[in-house]
Amino acid sequence: MFTIGGLPVFDALVPDEETGMLKISLVDVPAVMSDFLVFNAQREVQMYSIQDEERRLVYGVVARANYPILRISPKIGKYYIVFKPETIRAMAEKYLAESRQNEVSTMHKTDVEGVQMVQYFIKDSTRGVNPEGFADVSDGSLFAEFHILNDDVWAAIKAGTYNGFSLEGVFDFIPEPDVAARREVDETETHIKNSILSIIKQL
Repeated sequence: MFTIGGLPVFDALVPDEETGMLKISLVDVPAVMSDFLVFNAQREVQMYSIQDEERRLVYGVVARANYPILRISPKIGKYYIVFKPETIRAMAEKYLAESRQNEVSTMHKTDVEGVQMVQYFIKDSTRGVNPEGFADVSDGSLFAEFHILNDDVWAAIKAGTYNGFSLEGVFDFIPEPDVAARREVDETETHIKNSILSIIKQL
């Protein structure tokens, strides 16, 4: 089993209908260690007259691919959880299929209205889906952008009370395999196979 600093590492999985992402929360310290960007630019809206209106858009990382997140459990103590790109895609598709895109909370405690998702995408630099300002975030990571209609939530975001997104969900965990040990086993198996083939050829 792979460890970081002696702590076990687990992969999150979405294997069935009972698992997956349930909600996105606005939080003060995002577990993914990546703050969202706030767009407060002014734009002109042509109505009966030209008016200025705040766009009130925020976007950032919801799930960071291959990034170990430290967690503490009463049963196993401290450990890391990792979301692989394939798990992120599975839970992202399931989240939309279940029409949960506007289910938002603050600090994982209070559900809020007036926070509407306007876009939702997975970073893929090979296809040009590479948001500026997130160069250190791996491909396969899930991003979201929200329009903040709720005045209280917008005021809190501008005040720095909320700095990013955090997901809520139910996931299965499996131990992350020790890559070095697996590579050693694979190399040994390859060596044995090559040796057997060599012996067969000599017969």
